[in-house]
Amino acid sequence: MQAEIPDELIDLLERLSEGDLDESGRGRLAGMLSETPELRTVVKEHFLMSRALSQLERTESDFAEKTATHVAKIAAESEFGFAKKVTGKIVRQRVAKILAAVAVIILAAVPAFLLLQPEKPIVAILVRMDSEQGVVSARAVKAGEKLEETSGLMRLDFNNGAVIAVEAPAKLKVVSAMEIALDTGKLNGWCPDTAHGFKVTTASADLTDLGTSFGVTATQNGKAQFMVLDGEVEVQKGKDKMRLTQGDAVKASTRDKLSNTPFDPSDFKNTWPLAQGIYATKGAVVPANPDVPEKVALMESDDHVLVIPERRAVPFTLPLRVDIVDTGTLPGTIPEAVHVIKPKPGKHLSSFLIRYDPVGTFPDDYFKKFEGEVTFDRPIMAIATEKATLEGTDAVFAMGKWESKYRGIELDQIKNPPDSVTLSPNRRTVKVTFYAGASTDEIRVILEDRKQDL
Repeated sequence: MQAEIPDELIDLLERLSEGDLDESGRGRLAGMLSETPELRTVVKEHFLMSRALSQLERTESDFAEKTATHVAKIAAESEFGFAKKVTGKIVRQRVAKILAAVAVIILAAVPAFLLLQPEKPIVAILVRMDSEQGVVSARAVKAGEKLEETSGLMRLDFNNGAVIAVEAPAKLKVVSAMEIALDTGKLNGWCPDTAHGFKVTTASADLTDLGTSFGVTATQNGKAQFMVLDGEVEVQKGKDKMRLTQGDAVKASTRDKLSNTPFDPSDFKNTWPLAQGIYATKGAVVPANPDVPEKVALMESDDHVLVIPERRAVPFTLPLRVDIVDTGTLPGTIPEAVHVIKPKPGKHLSSFLIRYDPVGTFPDDYFKKFEGEVTFDRPIMAIATEKATLEGTDAVFAMGKWESKYRGIELDQIKNPPDSVTLSPNRRTVKVTFYAGASTDEIRVILEDRKQDL
């Protein structure tokens, strides 16, 4: 018994013959034929009609008449129900010669669909950012897709957890779920265990991630530079290989061998925070400068509150004592209390410090007001704001030893209003107001990683 021919398939084939089938329609047609073997068999047997027709010399002057006659004959035969259905639908509007032309066009096109490989998979989500790091758009990216940007930032979130942040001008190709070909531009990558082995190829050399954070720059003249901010990578040019660990950097060109170069991650000032999970900052709050984790953890600034990335993909196996678990403002709508969050097997966490720590030493009565906010790429689970909760979570998240008499925020100040922390309704943005000077004001923001980040 032959498969039932859907009207949708008839319409798609007719639109194909008329040249009106767009990419979405072509994808749907290919999908219908690839998903249903019985349907594919019917189409092959009934729509190609005969080997004689497919072998006709299409430049013959009487080809249209021959085709029309053949189509009409096939349509009249009861066993060719599909052909009859097609011709019956079309002939209401077309004469025999047009019908012949339709058959010719479809005979040329349908075999290509029948031989199509499955549609290229979606491997990442592309997020475009504006000059203020606001999200402009987000869309799916398929394997093999080429990207070219003249300005701004973009971030690729791969299904395997890899995150690649790119600063324009840049040209690149998303080769697969595990590879990017960078023609020109600069990028920062972060790869969890599930994406180790991720590759970035350039005209002069290739990088293979061994975990976890790296930077790559490629120029139009074929030169490239590779550096490791955390973990380890392998850089290869032909048979020449070098293994780099954090703080290492090498340069390459199409002519020269790999060679060491000074480690200077300042070129990645814009892409590194984005790869780490910081979407945007405002006011006095700014991302820390890119560097190896131990140096980032101890960064100071007289003029800004720094957002400092800490550990990522930490298994949630221990209870956490925190001060904020709900949206709102502390002090204010959020009551002062310590909350204990129980472990969740299978879940993983990441954290960031939001810290003001002056470079120099100020008198005890010296105070400055700092106000700003930071938006992260995923929802915030909890915030630690007091010295005790910060120290209690250090063992889980801290990237370096931090010794300070003053930690946390002050909710009761004699000469100033209280420090405050606000967690936005969508749980992605934290706003802080610090009245600080001689002391260190800081909080720890804890986020639950998305499944694909693990």
